[in-house]
Amino acid sequence: MTNYGLVIDQERCIGCQACAVSCKQENNVPMGQFWNRVLTEGGDKIDTPSGGYPEDGGSGSLDMEYQPTACQHCENAPCVKVCPVNATYTRDDGIVEIDYDKCIGCRYCMAACPYNARVFNWDEPEQMPEEGTGDVAARPQGVVEKCTFCSHRVDEGLDPACVVNCPADARIFGDLDDEGSTVSKYINEYETDQLLEDRGTDPKTHYISGEMSPGRPQTSDKMESELDDVSPWSDGTEDVPSEAGGSDSSGSGGSHHSIEGDADPHVPAVGSGGDD
Repeated sequence: MTNYGLVIDQERCIGCQACAVSCKQENNVPMGQFWNRVLTEGGDKIDTPSGGYPEDGGSGSLDMEYQPTACQHCENAPCVKVCPVNATYTRDDGIVEIDYDKCIGCRYCMAACPYNARVFNWDEPEQMPEEGTGDVAARPQGVVEKCTFCSHRVDEGLDPACVVNCPADARIFGDLDDEGSTVSKYINEYETDQLLEDRGTDPKTHYISGEMSPGRPQTSDKMESELDDVSPWSDGTEDVPSEAGGSDSSGSGGSHHSIEGDADPHVPAVGSGGDD
């Protein structure tokens, strides 16, 4: 069975925030909220190095390392267990999702998540531009939201936006249960860690540190540019394939909010995503 996960090579991460920005745009994340964050280790503020400047001809000790953080899509997800209305659930492919129609805004899931990966819409969400961005419908006021591994893209055979847009090839997405997948090979070959392993949550995001991997720019079945019926310069209306009637027919486990309302997908329905 498919079990999606992510490898992030912290030796390759350059802290450019491209993953955070592309996630925000792809998923229509409201102003003031981020699903994907890149924290700077050691410094007092973002992009503030740790250590000291060289003095008296010395070499100094300045150092800057990054900790990309988002929902870890835990195998033993505490957010799923504490939700009183079963709004948070795990799909058959291992992606942890939220049913926004069920969410009552109690925020138990936020308290249970040890990774501070969730955000709450205290006010009416505001998008810039006002009509929103991406292929995902905006979530309403009073609900919790978070990273979905871009499940609407995965259902179409594409990698998450943060993976595709990482200029340093620091992110690899794929099936953890497939020993032949690239993501599994990276975990087997390199020393990897999971955040807060002592909590017993078994996160599906693995971090490489100590030895830089060779990197790999694209691992999904397809890139948008490879899709014959998509023109990047059109207004989108003529790009919609006739068979695109929603991702529920993909058989990938019932994404709740993949495509809604007038937010037509810009890609045709193909097999489930991930590498290999």
